[in-house]
Amino acid sequence: MTRRLTFNGIVQGIGFRPTAKRIAAELGVNGTVRNSGGNVEIIMTAQTQALDEFVRRLVDLFEIKNYTEDVIDNQNFTSFEIIHSTRDNNTPFITPDLATCRDCEKELKDKNNRRYNHPFISCINCGPRYTIINTLPYDRENITMSPFEMCSKCKDEYTETPNRRCHAQTIACNDCGPVTNITVNEAVNILNNGKILAIKDIGGYHLACKTDYNETVTQLRNMKGRETKPFAVMFNSIDEIKEYCFVNDKEEEFLLSSARPIVLLKKKKDFNPNVCGNSDFIGAFLPCNPIQIMILDKVSPLVMTSANISGEPIITDDEKIKKFGVDILSHNREILTPLDDSIVQIVADRTQFIRRARGYVPLAIEINNTAKKDTLCLGGDLKSAFAFHRDKYVFMSQYFGDLEDEDVFRLYKSNIKRFSDLHGFKIERIAADAHPHYYSSNMFNNDITVQHHKAHIASVIAEHQLNGKVLGFALDGTGYGDDGAIWGCEVIRFNQKTFERVEHLDYTKMLASNETARNSDTALSCYLGGNTLIDTALKNNINTVMSSSMGRLFDAAASLLDIGHKNTYEGECAIALENAARRATEPINMNGSSNPKNILLQIKELKEKYPPNDIALGFHIMVCKMIYKIAVKYRKSENITQIALSGGVFNNRIITENTIKLLEEDGFSVYINEKVPCGDGGIALGQAFIASLEE
Repeated sequence: MTRRLTFNGIVQGIGFRPTAKRIAAELGVNGTVRNSGGNVEIIMTAQTQALDEFVRRLVDLFEIKNYTEDVIDNQNFTSFEIIHSTRDNNTPFITPDLATCRDCEKELKDKNNRRYNHPFISCINCGPRYTIINTLPYDRENITMSPFEMCSKCKDEYTETPNRRCHAQTIACNDCGPVTNITVNEAVNILNNGKILAIKDIGGYHLACKTDYNETVTQLRNMKGRETKPFAVMFNSIDEIKEYCFVNDKEEEFLLSSARPIVLLKKKKDFNPNVCGNSDFIGAFLPCNPIQIMILDKVSPLVMTSANISGEPIITDDEKIKKFGVDILSHNREILTPLDDSIVQIVADRTQFIRRARGYVPLAIEINNTAKKDTLCLGGDLKSAFAFHRDKYVFMSQYFGDLEDEDVFRLYKSNIKRFSDLHGFKIERIAADAHPHYYSSNMFNNDITVQHHKAHIASVIAEHQLNGKVLGFALDGTGYGDDGAIWGCEVIRFNQKTFERVEHLDYTKMLASNETARNSDTALSCYLGGNTLIDTALKNNINTVMSSSMGRLFDAAASLLDIGHKNTYEGECAIALENAARRATEPINMNGSSNPKNILLQIKELKEKYPPNDIALGFHIMVCKMIYKIAVKYRKSENITQIALSGGVFNNRIITENTIKLLEEDGFSVYINEKVPCGDGGIALGQAFIASLEE
């Protein structure tokens, strides 16, 4: 019997074809295997039992979304061969970039191995994928390794079935692969001399320096325009991370995963204050490629931050990096799309993405709702990320940054085209944020606009594939409301068809300028008055807006308690307030209120008697209890027991952990974003869900 099988899923760039060939040899199955567009097609002839076992093993080994099977005219095969690829129109599931595997790392450090110290060592199990693909199918001629002709030894390995580099498209060695402009030893000397080094990595350049050179770290801050935001730190091993950080099993799993994200870990031992600032956490990560491995083996730990001016895209261009005026470790393999490091944290034993990028993009998220047309979901302008919805899968882009930056906006637009071309998507329908002045919302003639906070809640419902009624709490800094006000503390009810705002923090008249978000003292004055200029503007409605923002309430509380007065990066004052709360002896009891002015007047009275840290913790617990009280109300009136939490405020560990605890101890089922960020980087997923409801 001859069968044709087409496998759809993560089946390219991970050794599917050579694995199929090895299994076929073991089972005596003859036929062919080839990449077909983004899928893999196998034609084979054998007894039914052997064919069934062949398929079972492949399904067990790989992340196969589905496969089709049909019987065709008998064909005579004398062996099982990998044949030339073709294209098709099926949806591809492209492999993200994968960190160097243990086998390659072992060879990299083996003086007797021919790939000893090879800066681009890889195999079917590791190496760059998404960032080097020009087009599908995933073959050598379609990736940025095409200019590098394989030497005879690599060609032999490429065709040897038992070899783990059999049909590894990134195969190379010291004799035939890409080359660096300086050696690793030269790079290490630069770092040891207290200098900053630009390193070309998988998704762009990093700027690196030693953690113990305070003046160099200060220079790096000035270079990037990054006043106080903590730097990420790269370590050479999990053991070294554990010297500085507390690490639980789940955090260790992420640190060692093939995605190699930055993981926010509780500090055990600190660096000089210039590295992580006043944060209680260290953004720790491990090397993800051979160059990083070799450098960190000789000098560690290192500040390792994206090479960009704060707010701009990570640099991939070999000429642009020169503007920093630092030493450069570069190479001659092209990067096709910029990709920052992903950032995660573990909260209440759940995964939270702060930034979803390298190692995870462009993996698809499966949801219950099917798109009848290819739908482009534009996300928002802050922490921008778009998505395409096809069938029941939502393909999220990487994080880009804020679209008010011209270079970020240009990159965002160009990547919409690259993403759609690479996957074969057609822009048949467009969903955008309801904000009338967002850059993203004004790019196209949109088919549907989606209110920001409804998208937040929809993103949780989508990724957890929830059914039935859901009560959602969307807490953040800003989002354009259905009534033209600025929303930011919203209770959204979902009844399986529609999203309805049922409660919110009372409106406060605030200045509409960005200064309100940047200066917590300004926010406080909008709530309590006392600043003559601001009072006059509010009284005369000069550039004002009504706001229900929880983010601005956090800012005002930080200002009132003299904990934070300026947001040099998003959420800085709120983070300072959380840090203070974490140092509290005990929480001060506060009465919850829908009126933010009443909450702040309580704080004003309490601070005459109690320490700021204890009041800060009391404020956090009060917010958690407010959420719990509203949830109980809707359980009694409408029997809603499913709770969704989303919006940037839920990056706050104290808020998220205590809210989940209160609700779950009383029998609620609580869901947060675990596959996309709870901030604006996840709203494209919610837009996809809501758009599909309205098709």
